[in-house]
Amino acid sequence: MRIGLFFWSLELGGVEHMMVNLARELVSRGHQVDIVLARSPQPNSYDPGPGINVIWLRKDSILKLIPSLARLLRVKRYDAMFTGMPTSNIALLVARTLSLSRTPIVISERSNPFLEAKNSRTWRYRAAFRLQRYIYPLADEIIAVSTDLADALAKSAHIDRNKIKVIFNPAFDERAPLFEAAPPHRWLDDNSTPLIVGAGRFRPQKDFSTFLKVIAQVAAERPVRAILLGDGEESEALQQQAAELGIAERVLFPGFVSDVGPWLRGADTFLMTSLWEGFGNILVQALAARCSVVSTDCPDGPSEILGNGRFGLLAPVGDVEALTQAVLTVLEQPFEPQAQYDRACDFTVVRSTDQYESLFRDLVAKANK
Repeated sequence: MRIGLFFWSLELGGVEHMMVNLARELVSRGHQVDIVLARSPQPNSYDPGPGINVIWLRKDSILKLIPSLARLLRVKRYDAMFTGMPTSNIALLVARTLSLSRTPIVISERSNPFLEAKNSRTWRYRAAFRLQRYIYPLADEIIAVSTDLADALAKSAHIDRNKIKVIFNPAFDERAPLFEAAPPHRWLDDNSTPLIVGAGRFRPQKDFSTFLKVIAQVAAERPVRAILLGDGEESEALQQQAAELGIAERVLFPGFVSDVGPWLRGADTFLMTSLWEGFGNILVQALAARCSVVSTDCPDGPSEILGNGRFGLLAPVGDVEALTQAVLTVLEQPFEPQAQYDRACDFTVVRSTDQYESLFRDLVAKANK
């Protein structure tokens, strides 16, 4: 099959990582894959690797992007085209309508639509959520990356829930040597002091302020260290907060890292304090590293990944006391490492791609009738 994957860019992030994982696996199965990117090349972008054709449309404006997408659909004649996130979903569906193309379009939702719309800082993103109910029904298939997210999307966009399929993210490739690199910091080799790791973009959604408050309270009970991987708009404020909490020497800020595997491998506990998610790719990677996990029970994804508490402790969003107690609990009574790894294997690249590949084949068969 000739498959197009459309997204804004491949700047390093969870959604972008999943797009690259899917593309690589489809190519390995003999499919022709184009990754179509709206923007110009960005610094710190994922390298899709050999065998994947990258098309740069170089359009930052959605009004300029849609005609370019329409022309692409007329020329390329993909067997199927897949995208994700509200703005790219809407742009691609409108472009197909203008192009008069019959290319099957699969769209996906990857974050809680209510909370994304409420907290969006740009008119373009807020407008996309208002348009969902009118534009999304034009898609041949609609995917959500967790069950709760599918329920939220059905309510938000006024879509029949039965028309939304759930396909988990291709978050873990058990065939890749993710955790074989040497430990990148001495704390990861030091078993004398428990180590807690967090990771993500430094922005309000991830609520790393609560992460630091939890570390401070845990440190008041027992010796502990923490590593917070990532960067972003809140970087300076978070480092200042660590100093004000008196834990600056206990918390390491390495900045952005392209491979979290070696950092997770040396952790005793992974702590996620997000206000909302759509899935929670990093939780799967922490499970694969055999970490004990503590997460907020935020919408949507963490409770599903963690089996409602079987593979990690859940606490209310923003509840510093509950999160602190959960961390202290797993430091004393860690989860069984092999069970953690086995759970991560429920969210592999192979399983996810199997479902997408089957979906694309069904659409091609339907289109050829």
